Amino acid sequence: MSSSDQKGSARRPTQADVARLAGVSTATVSHVLSGRADRKGAGNAQTRARVERAMKQLDYRPNWAGRALRRQRTGLVGALVSAGGNPWRDSLITVAKRELAKRSLDLVVFPDVGEDEATDRLAELLDRGAVDACFTVHLEEAGEVAERLERCPIPSVAFAEGDAAGLPTVRHGYAEAAAEAAVRLRDRGVRRFMIATEAMGPGHSLWRDVVDPIRTALAGGDADELRAEHLEIDYRISADLGPLDWASLEAAGPEDPIVLMCSSDRLAIQIAAECERRSIDIGRAVGVVGRGDIAEAAERRIPLSTLGTSETRYEDVFAALAASAESGEKLESGWEFPWHVIERASTAGIGRQA
Repeated sequence: MSSSDQKGSARRPTQADVARLAGVSTATVSHVLSGRADRKGAGNAQTRARVERAMKQLDYRPNWAGRALRRQRTGLVGALVSAGGNPWRDSLITVAKRELAKRSLDLVVFPDVGEDEATDRLAELLDRGAVDACFTVHLEEAGEVAERLERCPIPSVAFAEGDAAGLPTVRHGYAEAAAEAAVRLRDRGVRRFMIATEAMGPGHSLWRDVVDPIRTALAGGDADELRAEHLEIDYRISADLGPLDWASLEAAGPEDPIVLMCSSDRLAIQIAAECERRSIDIGRAVGVVGRGDIAEAAERRIPLSTLGTSETRYEDVFAALAASAESGEKLESGWEFPWHVIERASTAGIGRQA
């Protein structure tokens, strides 16, 4: 074999090679690689399949770094989140990764945003154009982040209930759902509520989304008879349930029930488990309401009532963000996926005694 043959056999395959083997144009190959084949009319599913088979046969690997330089794009989308995690946010990140991958975009998660050092590092990355687009998750307390993104030329969207400094938002109506649950149970005769939240400082979003709307909603009833006490639970690896008034919970009965309104399903699950351990009659004497509608809440022996919605289309949000990342054009409008009460056995019998 000649040296030129050896050199040729080691040559990295190109888009032109893929196009020849698949029997399509190089433009079609480019559209398939960018995820635009169907949208641009470059072919149907069969054409895409031929291109993908040819790439696999040739062991073709796109030069993403070179493509990014030519397009002045990085192929990255940033997720800006605060410290700590929760099941809902983790599932949201999973949906984002899946939808962005359909357009050959990768997700980079920036944790601890809102802390001074992390925010400074983020600002530097945005100035350097490290991502093509980004989204924030419940960073209302870090207002300077939203303001920075609003001034930044990259497309952005905020999952937020409060002020997002002019960014398009994805809203769920957390406060309205919490108030709805409290009023529904008040109207069924409940006169004592315990609002259990993770420990939080002044200005935390749980005041706006959980504590204040429940108190305000209950103030509209017979205030002399109603009690709504707020208890902060230290939650690290597990919840410290000591602050709960267990004597009152154990003494509650169907004629004088108590309802625990929890700031998350994971907290509600632990409280419900302790109630069961103490032989407290959940669903008749004591009601437990979570927040977030995670699978574990519905799968318990006594399924937990919760706040949430099954009608979210987060796929649409991330598809729009991906399209904006490609075009460089900012998003103009947001989305609303209203939460509501999802009642299950943990409150279904409260105030409904024969």
